[in-house]
Amino acid sequence: MGTHVTEESWFGRIGGAIKGILFGGLLAILSVPLLFWNEGRAVRTAKGLKEGASVVVDIQPESVDPANDGKFVHLSGDTSTSESLQDHDFAVSYDGIRLTRNVETYQWHENSDTRTEKKLGGGKRRTTEYTYEKGWHKGLIDSTEFDEPDHKNPTQTLFAEQVRQANDVRVGEFRLPDSLIDMIRDEQAYKIEAANIPEALRQRAVIRNDGENGQATLYIAAETAVSSTPAGAASEASPDPNRETPTENKPVSEEDQEVLDLIAPHVQDTATTENASAEDTTKQATSQSATVSRDPSVDPQIGDVRVWFTTTPVGPVSLLSQQTGNGFSPFETHYGTTIHTLENGIISSAEMIAHAESANRVMTWAIRAGGSFIMFLGLVLILRPLAVVADVLPFLGSLVGFGSMLIAGLLTIAGATTVIAIAWIVYRPLLGISLLVVAAIALYLIFSRGKKRRGGGPETLTASDLA
Repeated sequence: MGTHVTEESWFGRIGGAIKGILFGGLLAILSVPLLFWNEGRAVRTAKGLKEGASVVVDIQPESVDPANDGKFVHLSGDTSTSESLQDHDFAVSYDGIRLTRNVETYQWHENSDTRTEKKLGGGKRRTTEYTYEKGWHKGLIDSTEFDEPDHKNPTQTLFAEQVRQANDVRVGEFRLPDSLIDMIRDEQAYKIEAANIPEALRQRAVIRNDGENGQATLYIAAETAVSSTPAGAASEASPDPNRETPTENKPVSEEDQEVLDLIAPHVQDTATTENASAEDTTKQATSQSATVSRDPSVDPQIGDVRVWFTTTPVGPVSLLSQQTGNGFSPFETHYGTTIHTLENGIISSAEMIAHAESANRVMTWAIRAGGSFIMFLGLVLILRPLAVVADVLPFLGSLVGFGSMLIAGLLTIAGATTVIAIAWIVYRPLLGISLLVVAAIALYLIFSRGKKRRGGGPETLTASDLA
């Protein structure tokens, strides 16, 4: 664990806050066209979907009707492909739509925890603690960027992730373009077997069914851990001092020979049984990867790799698109939007349109939230110098900072709703006017609160403030 402490003076913080005004102003300005564009996009998309719902034609996959060429169509049916997807590294062959090789490497990961303390006089102390933990991660983490470079990660891995996808996927007589094939999502686990382990890695690889839903995962040790010296050789090189040394052959008397002849068959049977049992045990241990001296699934080390496969099989799909010959291309609406979508399963055109409308609403609200946050962040940066100046007394700076954020929040509500309302006046007049009223109320609350402060009146809001 490493710890770094940095200190910043009050004057340094003021300089940084002043620079932040420029960046904050830029963010606030950029949020305006983003919010305005989003409302136009949402309306155009909604109208385009309504247009599509009114002209969609249901077609059958068994034959291609030239009369539907260029029309907006809905198709449901089972996918098929004649391609066999190959992963030659692991001798995996799969007849389906997609074969995905997933790879994770056991490596160091850096975590940082930063604490900030305000000092009397306006300065600030920042303490950052770095901790490190080992774990399975996709890709390679660059350990040269760590605070403590002693935690070294490998710079390359045995295998990289791969996605192999069929090019010729059909629904009946129609061929799907790559853009629609990419939308097929029905991943299933692929069972890795011992035969899939590369020959050169079999002495340092094990298979465990420890993945999600019993997914078979192949663990590969970073380095060969099998000893080059056989177990028996070590015993011969270093004999046990307590071990009895065989005596030299001596003549056997006639009486002793008679006894030996009587017990010889029994001794031979016992020896044969013990040898057979030992041989069976050896075979069983070998089949269970007994040649691996270190199990990377139980005792992973930095650089170990684990690999598992997922597949996307053929199956039923439904799509909305424009028929182009025996294929499909995006359907362009009169509102400048396109419809080109596919879902797994047999789904009606009305349901697919409803799903697209729901996705449009989700995206609209997501961009609204993102644009509003950008505006809020910009306003916070613009008002930040007030809190920094007041930080000469830390408790006073905290109060001013809270007030600045509150003002920035109210200004964001007013500003964002105003922009959205203006956009809606252009695209949705009735809703736009309603939003302008909300924005006006927010602005009134801000300015009326400011007037009461300047007049020395109470700062609490009353019912008359909303009248």
